[in-house]
Amino acid sequence: MNKWVERRVLVTGGLGFIGFNLVKKLISLGSKVVIVDDLSKGSTNYLSEVKNYKNKNILFVKRDLSKELVKDIIRNESIDIVFHLAAKIGGIKYFHKYPATILRDNALITINVFESVCNSNVEKIIYFSSSMVYERSTVFPLSEDLLTKIPPPITSYGFSKLAGEYIAKAYNEEYGVKYVIVRPFNVYGPGELPGEEPGLAHVIPDLVKKVIEGQYPLEIFGTGEQSRSFTYISDLVDGVLLVAEKAVNDDYNIGNDEEVKIIDLARLIWNICERKEPFAVKHLQPFKYDVQRRMPDISKIKCLGWRPKVKLEEGLKYYIAWYKEYHKKFGK
Repeated sequence: MNKWVERRVLVTGGLGFIGFNLVKKLISLGSKVVIVDDLSKGSTNYLSEVKNYKNKNILFVKRDLSKELVKDIIRNESIDIVFHLAAKIGGIKYFHKYPATILRDNALITINVFESVCNSNVEKIIYFSSSMVYERSTVFPLSEDLLTKIPPPITSYGFSKLAGEYIAKAYNEEYGVKYVIVRPFNVYGPGELPGEEPGLAHVIPDLVKKVIEGQYPLEIFGTGEQSRSFTYISDLVDGVLLVAEKAVNDDYNIGNDEEVKIIDLARLIWNICERKEPFAVKHLQPFKYDVQRRMPDISKIKCLGWRPKVKLEEGLKYYIAWYKEYHKKFGK
């Protein structure tokens, strides 16, 4: 039985890449969704889609959550559950360029959301943390129980996400706010755009843009021996909804446990895009904080019945086909 029919859901950051995919899935399942977003990060790309919905099950409210609460929305819309995604986020260059902004705003945003839920009828908050909370681990794969055994993150972004987890637990202990923490691992898929310059967005959109636009040799940061585990967007959304339904006051990694080196990722994208030149790369100076390995242990969420379904090559083909159409239409 579909447990999301007629559920009244608030999604903060709902016009971001992950947020809007979650919104679309919730709408398809029959939920009534309120999106809160400040339109600061390319969100207008999805706003036009929101306006195209013919039913009355979706509402958009523009609000800066670093400055305002959402108590009124929760009360007036009789919200049952909150998915909290709103945050300052980007690629590795973004982490280095805006450390104070990230730390300040992410803390304020998360506190304001949890404060808004106090003394309400909200059943639980699903807090979107990050795999970056594990960035200083030397033990792999990364299991949930490692977090109490490793040093805290060194980047402002990773630390801000860990702080958000502490906020969730603190509001539970003092005010009884129920939560579930999810830690996505390197999510990608159609709809995610590259940054205006390399490193500001995530690695797959950046590489795809450079390959499609003809860059030669292909520029990558560092040696390319860094490894990641990439998760297709539909797999993430399915995992998030599963833990939202079944878990309470707990934390879950959600990701693909197949590991790939960045150099091999770049070669795969090169081949899918059918570039005629021999594959060649130019190594750029690495950033100061660049995690060398990221691979999740997903045994905990597997116990709930979830498995990633989309293999990397398949997901990249979907994404590249989408981006080619986008690039043809908009030229960027």
